[in-house]
Amino acid sequence: MGVWLLCLVSGPVSAAAIGMPERSDRIGLGLGYARLTVEDPAGASAAEWVVRPLNVVYTQPASGPYRYWAEAFYQDAVLPASTTDIGQRVRQLGLRASFQRRLGVPTVGSSWLGAGVQLARERFENRHRLDGAGFLAQSYPQRSEFIPALLLNYIVEAGLNGWDMAVKLEQSLPAGDGSREFSLSVIVLFGL
Repeated sequence: MGVWLLCLVSGPVSAAAIGMPERSDRIGLGLGYARLTVEDPAGASAAEWVVRPLNVVYTQPASGPYRYWAEAFYQDAVLPASTTDIGQRVRQLGLRASFQRRLGVPTVGSSWLGAGVQLARERFENRHRLDGAGFLAQSYPQRSEFIPALLLNYIVEAGLNGWDMAVKLEQSLPAGDGSREFSLSVIVLFGL
């Protein structure tokens, strides 16, 4: 009798409801690396690889194999000037939102394909072009505006003891004169 009683009260028990998703909302932090170029109204700009130091992510399941992905981000980069390219400091603070579908692609974890929109406050400072000797040839006024962009993204996630590691490839295409990026991010997600 004592053994049976011990089995009944020996420790915590957890269970998932049948038919309910295993995970709910998640939040995470990410670090990225992006190929950045600017669609500048005054001319061409150089493309540069830059670090995306801060991404805060929130993801929420939708019905079936779908989910919502939201991201707040900050980026500060300097594009070099030349005789043909406009150099400038580019600062962005913005939000991204995507609707994603889980794919049946065999990977280490789960893979997702999504599309969405981005709205960012972009500041373009210290805009200038150099002459052949490396001196200032022309300077341009600063620009600051809200710029929308279309997003395409592909994400692969793998679970590790209560948290997930995600790798995201993303292309952003600005609607107008703004920043165009192709990026690779590594994100750690935690369940809420």
